[in-house]
Formats: sequence, C-alpha cells, structure tokens
Amino acid sequence: MNNKEANAKVIFRFLKLDKLQAITLTHEIKGSSYIPHDKGRYEGSIELEECYFEDLITFFVRQQIPLSACDILVSVASQQTGTFATPMVVNKMLKHIDCQITFAYPC
Repeated sequence: MNNKEANAKVIFRFLKLDKLQAITLTHEIKGSSYIPHDKGRYEGSIELEECYFEDLITFFVRQQIPLSACDILVSVASQQTGTFATPMVVNKMLKHIDCQITFAYPC
C-alpha cells in the first residue's frame, strides 16, 4: 500500500489543556478546536500543516506544555494491507516538537 491508496489525516493534539489554555488556543491558531477531555481538562487539536508550525510552536512554548501532554495523531483509513509512510509534515514537526506519534486505524 502506498500513500495514494490510503486516506491519512494528521492532527496535532494538546492533550491536557485547562479551560483558559483551550480558549487561548482557538484565539491564537486559526482552525484549531478543543473538546472536554478528562476531569476539567480539554483536548485541543489542529490539522497538522506547515502553515501552522510557527503558531503551534509559539503556543507550545508560551503555555509551557510538557512533551507528554501532546502528540501527533495519524489516522489511516484504508482497505489495503501493507506499509504506510507518514506524511513528511510529521517529520518536519518532530524537528521542532519531538512528541509522541499515535496511530489510529478507523474501521
């Protein structure tokens, strides 16, 4: 399987934001959103595209987000079996914020 046969969605997630951080995220990064997560915490997310790198990095630094509180979610939908290479935007972001990569395979 190659990337043309698979439908991949790549999202950068902030996993443990407080309410103020969640609101700030949506004000500072166009296209970002948040949802309630766990015990008064929120999950903020933005589709990972190079045009958002600077804003993501700035938010990450200003809000003092620990690496363990963010990840890059790669969601792959395909009926094919085989290998899948992550989009290059993932490698580029990892040079700036070296967070965990999480994979999802929706049915």
